[in-house]
Amino acid sequence: MSKEYDRVHLLTFKRFGLFCMDNIKYNIPRLKDSCGKDKFLHKVIDINKLFEEVSYNRYLHYLKKYNFMVLSTCGLCKLSMHVRALIYCVENNVKYVCDGSNKYSGNGYFPAQMPSVINELKKMYSLFDIEYLTPVLEFNEPPDIGWFDRLGIKENSLIPSEQNNGPAGETTGSLLHKMNFFPENNVKGTKLDHKMQARCFQLILFNIFLYGYYLPLHGEKPYLRTTHLFFKDKIDDAIDLINSYFNDSNFSSNIIKH
Repeated sequence: MSKEYDRVHLLTFKRFGLFCMDNIKYNIPRLKDSCGKDKFLHKVIDINKLFEEVSYNRYLHYLKKYNFMVLSTCGLCKLSMHVRALIYCVENNVKYVCDGSNKYSGNGYFPAQMPSVINELKKMYSLFDIEYLTPVLEFNEPPDIGWFDRLGIKENSLIPSEQNNGPAGETTGSLLHKMNFFPENNVKGTKLDHKMQARCFQLILFNIFLYGYYLPLHGEKPYLRTTHLFFKDKIDDAIDLINSYFNDSNFSSNIIKH
């Protein structure tokens, strides 16, 4: 994106439950040194109220229709980020938005990184004349060094074998290494990684829901199918929320913080 456009807006979203948010500042000076100090505009936006609205709007309806899929916290958090990013783009006349979604991340189970859900998100953005891009969607996912080393596992056997379909086996880490941002191909789980990344301990809740409940009880295919349907409905609600923000004078503006 930095090569194609004169200005790139870097958006960081914060809310209750996310920690070590200052870590995201680690690479910004390096980006500016590499691409020019005026290339990037960085903004931190609070989405706590928006996350609550996205998560709990029509809660009983979703609980009745999808049962404990309402515990899919990671996907709801990411949807909140997409809603806020879309609003930011409309208000700042930005026509393209991209993120680091990767379909192999989290063994392919993270809702907002599933191709089926991404397609629904693209439709949402397109309603507002914005194109949502996922440049590293097909890249391979490197193993978490710390996690697998601690378990004594040499290969990440949990990630689907189809991962080999990535571009010549390339990972985002290897790409960033070539660009001289990373000292090696895979820093995932290292001290450097911890220094660069914010933390979300609510991931534990999602893992309990996913690996302790849904997958053992229902299996993978029903999970993927139901996740798509659940988030399709949630995205429809998100579109209504966005339209209300722009068109309804009675909309509670404190939900969308600037």
